[in-house]
Amino acid sequence: MTILKTLFLSCLVVLSLWGGTIQNDEQFKTAVASMGSADKLVLMIYTTDDCPECAYMKRKVFHEKTVERYLSQNFVVIEKNIHKSKLPDGYDYFGIPTMFFIDKAGNKKETIIGSKRAQPFLSELHHIRGIK
Repeated sequence: MTILKTLFLSCLVVLSLWGGTIQNDEQFKTAVASMGSADKLVLMIYTTDDCPECAYMKRKVFHEKTVERYLSQNFVVIEKNIHKSKLPDGYDYFGIPTMFFIDKAGNKKETIIGSKRAQPFLSELHHIRGIK
């Protein structure tokens, strides 16, 4: 019975890693290439044109001075409009905005759903950088 549990858990781990990569996404490839050797993560945000919470994050929170500085030092931001962009396989969303934090290898590190004010968002960014 222990062998079956181990095999089952191993299969789950492999499937979760396989489904969580976005190696074939052009925006992701461009973001990673722009990093060079910098130790950054990709922040991929799902939005729509008519989402007030998305607009709040992109226009207000992302441009708050301390958040903007931390984002530029530690992340490359790419935006996916769920009605206009091809969404990568394995990156499903429940609501918008949804923000995925992805390492250079294409592994999903963290997900945030919904908007936040600047300081709580900055705290989340610090936490996410800690789980590289």
